[in-house]
Amino acid sequence: MQATLNPTQTNQGISVVITGKIFDTNDIPVSNAVISIQVTNPQATSIHLAVAYSAKDGTFQDSFVIAANSPGGNYTAYMVADKPGYDTARVTLSFNYSSPDFSMQSSTILLTLRQGDTGKVTVAVLSFRNFNEPVNLTALNLPSGVTVRFNPVSLTPGGNAEVTIVASRSAQIGNFTITLVGISGPIIHTVSFQLEVTPGPIQTTFIVVPAVLVCLLIGAGLFQRRRRRSRKRVALEELLKATEADKGYVATARVIARLEELRATDQVDESTYQKLKREYERRLEKSK
Repeated sequence: MQATLNPTQTNQGISVVITGKIFDTNDIPVSNAVISIQVTNPQATSIHLAVAYSAKDGTFQDSFVIAANSPGGNYTAYMVADKPGYDTARVTLSFNYSSPDFSMQSSTILLTLRQGDTGKVTVAVLSFRNFNEPVNLTALNLPSGVTVRFNPVSLTPGGNAEVTIVASRSAQIGNFTITLVGISGPIIHTVSFQLEVTPGPIQTTFIVVPAVLVCLLIGAGLFQRRRRRSRKRVALEELLKATEADKGYVATARVIARLEELRATDQVDESTYQKLKREYERRLEKSK
């Protein structure tokens, strides 16, 4: 029996794929062999038990995940292959897991807001194996009319960020899964919670404003609007340049984080934000 381990970084931690082949003393593949697999952590505790079967060409495959909060050290996979009429084959492989990492936790699994209301969630960033790099925060899968702001937008593991969720009076009604994303270099982790948006109260307000004051307000509003348009144009140009420079998974996730910052500081209008957010999320899915 021959076998190899192939570890890959994922949102959940390290995904390890075991691939191998069963063959006889003449190197002829053996099909329908039963392969028993046991994986232990550095404390010799079993974290994965599985049974695999060899295919017609003698190959087999299995996989398991080492969670981000797992202890560092050597993880060992013990494999035993059996089939009537053949000798028992054994292979032992080890994998060292010591890379610094982090994880995220949300203070709630469900938040209910009426249209026009604001809610708060706390997200904690936890360090594993002495991870101490800054983690940038952003959010995905926001329904129409819902905004998310982080305070702070970047923090080191061991700290908490306050997440403010605002449902506008025209926010989309329904149940949604909000995904909070933490990005630090090539490492990306997520945590999700459910957001329920319910209809808000109907309010009717009549205000009588003098004509002169109306003119002054309109003039001031036009001036401020021109200034905001100029700032928005510059911010969007910088964002689009960054997107064209690098379209990889991590780069796209960072662009989404920057887009959230522009929205939070009112440097991008809602329609442009929604259009770009959908485009970058499609890119993010394609680049996985």
